[in-house]
Amino acid sequence: MHPSNEREFFLELVKDISNELDMTNLSYKILINVCIMVNADRCSLFLVEGPSHKRTLVSKFFDVHSGTTVRPSSSTLDSNEVQVPWGKGIIGYVAEHGETVNIPNAYEDHRFSDEIDKLTGYKTQSILCMTIRNSDGEVIGVVQAINKNPSGTPFTEDDEKVHENPCVLLIPKGRALGVVTLEGAW
Repeated sequence: MHPSNEREFFLELVKDISNELDMTNLSYKILINVCIMVNADRCSLFLVEGPSHKRTLVSKFFDVHSGTTVRPSSSTLDSNEVQVPWGKGIIGYVAEHGETVNIPNAYEDHRFSDEIDKLTGYKTQSILCMTIRNSDGEVIGVVQAINKNPSGTPFTEDDEKVHENPCVLLIPKGRALGVVTLEGAW
C-alpha cells in the first residue's frame, strides 16, 4: 500500500470505528479492514477461552471477506463456531508460540489441517496468521488471513510490514473492554 493511500485508509478506518460502540460490530469492521489491508480473500478471528491449563481458540468471526457488507447475526455466529485446541494447527501454533506465520503454500506445511477445506470445499493456499495481545502482552486471540488475492498468491513481506503499523483493535474481554494490539505483523 502506498504511504499516502495507507494514511487515507487509516483515517477512514478511524472514522468508521470511532462511532461504533458495539464490540461485536467493531471487531467485525476491523476484521473486514484487515482483509482489505492485506488483500486477503478471507479472514478469521479466534479468541482464547478457558483456563491456562486447558486453553482453546474459538472463532468469533470465521470466513469473513472484504466484500461482506452485513455482519452475521449472533445465531449464525454461534452455529458457525470453530474451536481449535491450543497448540494444534497453524492457529494453535501461532497462539502457543506468539509469533507471526506467513505460509506461501498451506498444504506443504505440516501444521496445516485440511479439515475445514474438506468441509467447505474451499481451497486454502496462502496464510498469514498473527497473535492479538492485551496490554499485558498476553495472547488473547489470533487473526488469520487466507489466500492473498489474486489467485491465492503468497502474502508478501510488505503485507507483514503493513501489520507493523500500530493498529489498535478493541475486543471485549469478559464484560470489560480490552484494548489490544495485533502483534508481530500488525
